[in-house]
Amino acid sequence: TAIQNVLLAVPGQRLAALRPQPHAVTAAHTALAQVGLAAHADRPAGQLAYGDQRRLEIAVALAAGPRLLLLDEPSAGLATDEITRLAELIRALPDDITVLLVDHNLDFVAAVADTITVLHHGQHIATGTPTMIREHPDVRRAYLGVDTTASPEPRDAHGRRDTVADGTPVLRVRHLHAGYTGAPVLTDITLDVRAGRVTAVVGRNGAGKTTLINTIAGLHPADPGTELLLHGQSLTECDTRARVRAGLGLVPQGRRLFAGLTVDEHLALPRPHPSRPRTIDVRQVLDLFPALAQRCHHQPHQLSGGEQQMLALARALIAAPDVLLLDEPSEGLAPAVVGHLAAIITGLAAEGTAVLLAEQNLALACQVAHDIAVLDRTRITHHVATADLREYPTELHDLLTVSTTTPTPS
Repeated sequence: TAIQNVLLAVPGQRLAALRPQPHAVTAAHTALAQVGLAAHADRPAGQLAYGDQRRLEIAVALAAGPRLLLLDEPSAGLATDEITRLAELIRALPDDITVLLVDHNLDFVAAVADTITVLHHGQHIATGTPTMIREHPDVRRAYLGVDTTASPEPRDAHGRRDTVADGTPVLRVRHLHAGYTGAPVLTDITLDVRAGRVTAVVGRNGAGKTTLINTIAGLHPADPGTELLLHGQSLTECDTRARVRAGLGLVPQGRRLFAGLTVDEHLALPRPHPSRPRTIDVRQVLDLFPALAQRCHHQPHQLSGGEQQMLALARALIAAPDVLLLDEPSEGLAPAVVGHLAAIITGLAAEGTAVLLAEQNLALACQVAHDIAVLDRTRITHHVATADLREYPTELHDLLTVSTTTPTPS
């Protein structure tokens, strides 16, 4: 449970989660209250929404009574309202706790930091107050400008839509139901994912986007009545391996790279099933991601966040999937890297790949997707062409608590 996680961090309490001392329980409840999770103390950590899990991590750190708190990408994957609450949490910490924060969200950093240092490709660019950093030309150029993580220039996905508007449904999802320990997470989900098109599923953290992706991939069981069809063949009773062989590819949330393997070794692992034609090789994949080609002997911890995400995507592409499942690919990435990620996704769709994107970042979803489904309260409440999103600005803002302005592709 949430409180058992925190109890393990209370100093001097060996096996505290099994035999908690009264003062340890008090300290654990105090830490949970500090991060706004007092009401969830007895809830299993795995059932918490993603944003609440991130706050639980901070509670665990606070329970240890630190004088220096290190936070690595705490805002990654959080919705706007969750980031606001996180900033309030950090600002409310006692004055005797020093915070060292690493994050790509410049607005969030500026809201909580007294001093900001900006690094780019391992080089120091600037140190100063939030106002100084926002106005620094080198920071703006590095943070919002061209990055070498991926090679293609961002292209206008909307400008190519007429050529793929009639894409053939490759993946059909019918009446999908799924949940955890009797609690429904997904109810009667029906979707078509078409060749040459990007379908985005958006929703608040905890809405069930990751559960949807994992259920389609076979990593989470679907409830009876669910029907999954790939090229007209049922996947419903297939395990994950069989689904990959049939043509599904997955880029999971958090990347899930192997810590001890190099870039080369990651790309040597996936192979299409002999029954499927090979359409791409390692050289072609590295042409898409030239930064990876320069780091073939590096392990994941030696790569930047953007490079790690590109490696996760490259690994999925090596297996030549017909349908690519992407779960929160922009999580924790700088804006410049997100722009190049968008170019990669739209390029894959232009070449005929069917893409199902689960994404918290509505701006990215609007930039790359042909149609967008909104997941709320276990169901798809809207499913519209991206061009029609402007008809629902108020409802989408209420559902997602994020900006609904469609970006101009760069």
